[in-house]
Amino acid sequence: MKEQIAQLLETALQTLKAQGVVPSDITPNIQIENTRDKAHGDFATNLALMLAKPAKTNPRALAQQLCDALPVSSSIDKTEIAGPGFINFFVNDAAIYSVIGDVLAAGETFG
Repeated sequence: MKEQIAQLLETALQTLKAQGVVPSDITPNIQIENTRDKAHGDFATNLALMLAKPAKTNPRALAQQLCDALPVSSSIDKTEIAGPGFINFFVNDAAIYSVIGDVLAAGETFG
């Protein structure tokens, strides 16, 4: 799931680069973390915080632009901006069950 979210963010980042919002020569290491509190979603990224200075913009504003540029995904119910510019991802139940099915199908070879 983290890889899927990272790919969504990469697509959004490419859109913002094409629009001139973010410098085109920036290639950040997109980090996706599990949230500590499920009230804040399932996963979070600090990508907007990392890009704000080189983009010369406010991290919360950049987080909103990243969220707006995210492609639609059947796995993500919603995103929220938290604190100074974190983006929280809320995964829908169907996506979670799909991962569980993959783990069970792979058996001991999973991971």
